[in-house]
Amino acid sequence: MSTIRHAGSSSVSSGGSRPKAPSANATRSAQSFDRAYFDKWYRDPAHRVRTHADRARQVAFAVAATELLLERPLRTVLDVGAGEGHWQPVLKSLRPRVQYTGLDPSEHAVRTFGARRNLRLGSIEQLDAVELEQGYDLVCCVGMLYYLTASQFRRGIRLLAERTAGMAYLELFAKEDELEGDLPIGTARLAAWYRREMRHAGWVSLGQHCWVTEAMAERVSSLERA
Repeated sequence: MSTIRHAGSSSVSSGGSRPKAPSANATRSAQSFDRAYFDKWYRDPAHRVRTHADRARQVAFAVAATELLLERPLRTVLDVGAGEGHWQPVLKSLRPRVQYTGLDPSEHAVRTFGARRNLRLGSIEQLDAVELEQGYDLVCCVGMLYYLTASQFRRGIRLLAERTAGMAYLELFAKEDELEGDLPIGTARLAAWYRREMRHAGWVSLGQHCWVTEAMAERVSSLERA
């Protein structure tokens, strides 16, 4: 799910200007992620934060970075907070044989796109309760970690690490960033806080939202580590 972005992005809505959305509440029920929510933030040119071309570039980058790390073609992807699973068709166009699994708390998303895009109902905090593979080549969380409370974030990133056998693409923004989109109130924290929590959970940053666990860190050079 991606309903926020950094204001420094060169992408704009089809109307020619960057969308400025009002802040939303920090806590939101799963029921609020209904069709109207996705219509607004994914399809309405006045509010959407990414076009299809934006998403295609993002997916292609994550695929290339993972394959560079693993030194082989991408085989499996776990998309946590997948929304309607918009990464799935892009991934399939790049790697037709990739096995994609999406997880999201939206009943609308799973009911509408679950069968064709392999979406399952659940949240980041339920990764240990949902039937999943032991490890995935690429684990991604796009535009959703920003919404988590401190306790949800700490638990979530530890569960993500347990499922990451290759690289993780974790799109994470901090309080210092100028953002646009569906902005929650009260959940954003300083970059230093995020760096500390990620480090404590055993994550190593490669920059550009790319992370590896300490078990995979030996595959990257000292200067690659952000």
